[in-house]
Amino acid sequence: MYAKTRLEKSGTLLFPVLMLFFLPALLYMAAQTVQNGDEAWGQELLKEREQKDIEFKTSATSPMAGGARLTVSAPGKTFITIMDGTVSVKAQAGAGTVFAVFSREGKWYWDESAQGILCRMGERDIARNVEALIPGCLFRAGRFTLAAYPGPDSLALIVFDQQRRQQLDFEHLLYFPADPVYAVQARLEKFLEKREVKITTTRKLEKTFYRYARIHFQLHGKNLALTALKSSLDGPDANYLFIPFKDMTNGRETYEVGRFMDVPEPQGEEFVLDFNRCYNPLCNYSPAYNCPLPPLENFLDIAVPAGEKTYPH
Repeated sequence: MYAKTRLEKSGTLLFPVLMLFFLPALLYMAAQTVQNGDEAWGQELLKEREQKDIEFKTSATSPMAGGARLTVSAPGKTFITIMDGTVSVKAQAGAGTVFAVFSREGKWYWDESAQGILCRMGERDIARNVEALIPGCLFRAGRFTLAAYPGPDSLALIVFDQQRRQQLDFEHLLYFPADPVYAVQARLEKFLEKREVKITTTRKLEKTFYRYARIHFQLHGKNLALTALKSSLDGPDANYLFIPFKDMTNGRETYEVGRFMDVPEPQGEEFVLDFNRCYNPLCNYSPAYNCPLPPLENFLDIAVPAGEKTYPH
């Protein structure tokens, strides 16, 4: 799942907006083909992986381009400056200033931009000084793209540089071979109370989620279960189950922190949980991200050799 605006979870899913529309349909069709024993499932999975490689190589907001994370906490104007190929924050305007950000009544705004600087959310411009910044909105300044994530007390800016060596050198991600054994029949048991929980992150901060359901399944002869979270109970994010988990491959073949799955919420209790589609948190690719850590209840005591392997290989 590449929707980084859902996963600033995963440090903010920042690929082209088209992926937000097509990926749910791909996931649904893939689940159906696995269930029906259709060989098209493997071909569809391969296409998804190829598309992700293209995005990682070419997107202005590829995780491979994410080189830095800036934090603004002062309520007064802070000036974003680009000098000698480095993006930084300054208390005063000066040479290299491209725009300013400031806080007003718990919201963040931008102003005083250099010529040609825009802030956009998708195809829509965010007006200077009058319209609050939206999580995931993008500033473009020359070769740099800055993604803004406003909070009540601070503003995080992830700086993407398409000239970052990691993106220039990127060739492809690495996966376990597609295996239908790891596309398992599962049962969704919703919790009566959708309790809010704080999940610790890789930056020793916290992200808020809702404990939504318990997913029951069998794998390698064991009865297993994972807790599904939601980042929101309304809006587009409410349609997805977020499943962070760890297994016995972590730290060897797969990323030591764990891996994630995003699953469109099934209409009924029964559905296919496809571990072939699990992916790495964005912090595997760049220190700029802030990724939630899988809760203890989502530690599996088996190896799941499916989905994405750690990077670099």
